[in-house]
Amino acid sequence: MESVRENKLVWEVKPTLIVDDPGCTSAAFNMAGLQNWRQKLDPSAGVFKRPLIDSDDIIIDILSRLPVKSLLQFRCVCKSWHTLISDSHLVRKHLRRAVRGVNANSSKLLISNSPLYSIDYEALEDVNSFVAIKELHLPAPLVLDRMSIVGSCNGLICLHENKGDFFLWNPCTRDTLKLPGVTYFPSSPMFYGFGYDSTIEDYKVIVGGTSSSESGLLTTTIALFTLKSGSWRTVQDLNYVKLNGQGCLLNEALHWVEFEWRWEGYFNVLSSRIITFDLAGEEFQEMVPLSSYLSDQKYISIRIGTTTNCLFVYMFNHSNFSDIAITIWVMKEYGVKESWTKIIDIPLELFRPLQGVFFLNLICILESGEVCMSYSSGLVSYNPKENTFRSVLSSPVILLPEAIMYVETLVSPVVESWADI
Repeated sequence: MESVRENKLVWEVKPTLIVDDPGCTSAAFNMAGLQNWRQKLDPSAGVFKRPLIDSDDIIIDILSRLPVKSLLQFRCVCKSWHTLISDSHLVRKHLRRAVRGVNANSSKLLISNSPLYSIDYEALEDVNSFVAIKELHLPAPLVLDRMSIVGSCNGLICLHENKGDFFLWNPCTRDTLKLPGVTYFPSSPMFYGFGYDSTIEDYKVIVGGTSSSESGLLTTTIALFTLKSGSWRTVQDLNYVKLNGQGCLLNEALHWVEFEWRWEGYFNVLSSRIITFDLAGEEFQEMVPLSSYLSDQKYISIRIGTTTNCLFVYMFNHSNFSDIAITIWVMKEYGVKESWTKIIDIPLELFRPLQGVFFLNLICILESGEVCMSYSSGLVSYNPKENTFRSVLSSPVILLPEAIMYVETLVSPVVESWADI
């Protein structure tokens, strides 16, 4: 094929990149308009440096649009490609596109079933398409049946082992970091969360529980891990909050629903409120109240989640007082009480054919309006327009699988690789 060589750049008629590097064999990839370039070596430092190319920004812009799987393959071509694709500028730009949903098929759904599964988010939107399910493998020594999901942020997933260890894991690159042990909590924490604090450009893990002050009053104690420091620190005697489980991440804050209940022959929720933990300020506070509608209802539980950058809550109604099993409310404008909007009522009669539905977790609300949820026999999606369920994934064991949304990125939990991100 005829090529035109000018200023050490190779352009071909076909959209094919020709790699011409003395440190590796020739290879071709179907990527349009990328230039041939050579690895530069710093003789004084004896290390490979990011190559100096006039069109470097163009190359990075093109690479930032590609899926992680392709980038990981390209990184194996030679040292110079490995340097470029590992560069913090590219990692950051690729992350921004993935988080905004610009890169196709970058959003995934992680199911902590046995084994671990990843599902394309976009495939869930199309009821007529086949939902591709990919089996994931945790790196040793992580064992799935002893893990719970702490949270997901920027492609990193935080996992908690029942013995007490915490891990940060990128399912795409398989990079894994075991965090130092938490000495404060001798048993499993009551609540936990994971997120990113942009004010210091660092990732934080929080675990918390209840303790007693010297005066005997109940207080909240948390252990806080920051990735750059590589260590935990304890914050004691915080205002008492009665939280449980995974904090829901939105706007660099973790969210839980705190509620009081009483046994009246059944579980009856007396009051509920949203508690937030600001990752920058590192303090708990009550968010705007829930809809006043909730105070007039009989319900046995209430939980929280996020969808398209909005908070939602879902309440489990008592079957003796309502023919609606689950009601879903969305806060369409963050922090504004008046923006709470009831969007879906799921009838009780639809749940009777589903065997083993003792508890449900709503995972996300799709753009089509369907509601994706996990239950004791797998994963289902509810279509409010047709008032029907469809099965997405069947579980081989009777348990409630945890599920969380994540995006495919190149972000590594190893601090040295993103010190300047």
